[in-house]
Amino acid sequence: MKFSSAAIVLLSSAYCANALVSGPRPHAVRSLQSSKLFSSAAASSNNLSVGNSVGLGINGGDNVAVSSNGVTDASKENYKVKYGPAITLGKLKINIFGAIFGVWEVFWGIFFWYPMLMLYALSRKISSVLPGDLLGKKIDPFRRIPINIGYTWGLLSFTLFRMWPKIEGMENLEALREVDENGKKKGLKPAMYVANHSSWMDIPFVCHVLGFQNYKFIAKAELKKVPILGRALMVAGHVMLDRTNRRSQMVAYKSGVQWMKDGVNLVTFPEGTRSKTGRLGSFKKGAFKMAQAVNAPIVPISIQYADRVQPLDYAFPAKISRNRPEAVVRVGKPISTEGKTDNDLLEEVWNTIADDLPESHKPAKDTPVGAN
Repeated sequence: MKFSSAAIVLLSSAYCANALVSGPRPHAVRSLQSSKLFSSAAASSNNLSVGNSVGLGINGGDNVAVSSNGVTDASKENYKVKYGPAITLGKLKINIFGAIFGVWEVFWGIFFWYPMLMLYALSRKISSVLPGDLLGKKIDPFRRIPINIGYTWGLLSFTLFRMWPKIEGMENLEALREVDENGKKKGLKPAMYVANHSSWMDIPFVCHVLGFQNYKFIAKAELKKVPILGRALMVAGHVMLDRTNRRSQMVAYKSGVQWMKDGVNLVTFPEGTRSKTGRLGSFKKGAFKMAQAVNAPIVPISIQYADRVQPLDYAFPAKISRNRPEAVVRVGKPISTEGKTDNDLLEEVWNTIADDLPESHKPAKDTPVGAN
């Protein structure tokens, strides 16, 4: 079951890896709310007063105060989610909603995503021995194709199940917009996207922000040993880091810096692991040095209530992201790395993320900003 938790949601780094800004934004997702399978869940997104739907991870019953942006923060903080009955396999639980989502996700993973990914890997290998290496050097030098394959997988699962979070602050990314000499807008400058981490759902949530931009995650090296997942991470070119191995750190550093020089974004969760309490923990500064090396900006991302969508002890998501407490991703203004010390930059990013978190996610008293 450890594998299922990683493979279903962290493999979402593959399916999201290049996709979701131009994909289904929140208003587009609503167009699927008429699905009979989840009609009772869809009804809750507008009136926030849903009857009991035991076991589907659909929040029930009592009315709450609503502001112009939806449920008040106090209501979100105090609301106890009802996940319904669940079975326990090993150390992880699966409720009815998670079981349905898991079957759907695994089906498309087995019969679409993984075969397409392996076809890409084989094509790349064949191309590398042919004159000119058309695929590796001209068509897809920065490995965008596996990201797009994964995106399609994401559309087939997350959209139908209304798993995308509410995104706020996307206008802040316009500061990264490049403009040519004629005033025509182009793409966004490469940046490092940094977020808090309390759930496997954080990964696809950040992917929803990035969309069709190319990017690579900075991931734990031990994930390479996980069947299917490890292969997927390597094919897509994600940066693998073993913090206990100095040589691995140097290889990861050079790889990350080169990706950013090539115009590819990096994504990192600098706490290093999921928070067991949901509260923001200390940041490791290693990944920040990659952005500093090329003077790339850092985009702080504050993720709210992902741990209510998929708690640590659940193998799959246990409820719809849009039911209360609604999962929210807040994109902050890009932070310049130029002329700042390691500690000053770390503290600025950490404080910016903390400021946009609800009380239950804010760091505990006396939590140090940085960690070794």
